[in-house]
Amino acid sequence: MINSLFTIELPLIETTGELEQVQTLHKNYDPYFIASGCCKERRERFDKLWKNYEPYADAHFPSQVRINFHQRTWEMYIGNVLLSKQLNIKSQDEGPDFIINDSVYIECVAPTKGNPTKPDSVPEMFVAEIPEEIMVFDVPVDKMILRITQAIKNKALNQYEKWKSKNWFSDKIPFIIAINTGDLQHVDDPTMPNVIKALFGFQFMQINIKTGATNFSHRNTIEKSNNEHVPVNYFTNKDFPFVSGVIFSDKTVLNHPDDIGEDCIFVNNPFANNPVDKSLTSLFQNWGASRDKRGIHLKKEY
Repeated sequence: MINSLFTIELPLIETTGELEQVQTLHKNYDPYFIASGCCKERRERFDKLWKNYEPYADAHFPSQVRINFHQRTWEMYIGNVLLSKQLNIKSQDEGPDFIINDSVYIECVAPTKGNPTKPDSVPEMFVAEIPEEIMVFDVPVDKMILRITQAIKNKALNQYEKWKSKNWFSDKIPFIIAINTGDLQHVDDPTMPNVIKALFGFQFMQINIKTGATNFSHRNTIEKSNNEHVPVNYFTNKDFPFVSGVIFSDKTVLNHPDDIGEDCIFVNNPFANNPVDKSLTSLFQNWGASRDKRGIHLKKEY
């Protein structure tokens, strides 16, 4: 049993200069891992999650968390969320990250900003040198959506087909992708989360001046800098029927709410081959998607 998530010796630091010195000594490790292990409050917050999750972690987790700290702690957080909802979970060294109650698969992914030298990467947030100064800047919504769609595509197509070919799971069981965009840093839209925009093609809110009624404009693709058109309508057609739904959070694991899982929403795929039972989806805030002859309908359910 490993008592701490931080399996290398790290000193507690008080200044940025001290942290930079420690990071220089551990250049092969994720800077976020080093910073979290050197800060007492951060370390305790992550270790509390680790204490619950350690019995379920795969054999690679302790070494990989040093290299991909945000991605693997998101997986750890989802494990804690599922346990807090009294669900039985299993985690194996190969295949999806979790099997819930022997009847649902979950795979976790936490997209990064992308290569900063590439035009479609998500830029760093600008921080004003003068704290009181008011700054106005554009939120790179389309670039954030592109990171989400790429993450879903990688998991849905590449991983799913790999697992099927190796008979690691059954295609008769619901498959959920758990997505975290906390690393993108920029503020998400509380009225219409970016994951909804990435899955159903919603764009801008429109208000009827006369009636006050609101709706959202719609699109099927986003154009990348190279003029490639990327679909943003994965859940409005039958292209991804093997993805049953997504669990989504835009919060970093470090900033998770005290009521664990309160930040997570569930979005179902109305074209799923294997729909997720409401006994599971009702445990989350969710955007219920349904379809009929008139089209796709979304309803916020809490």
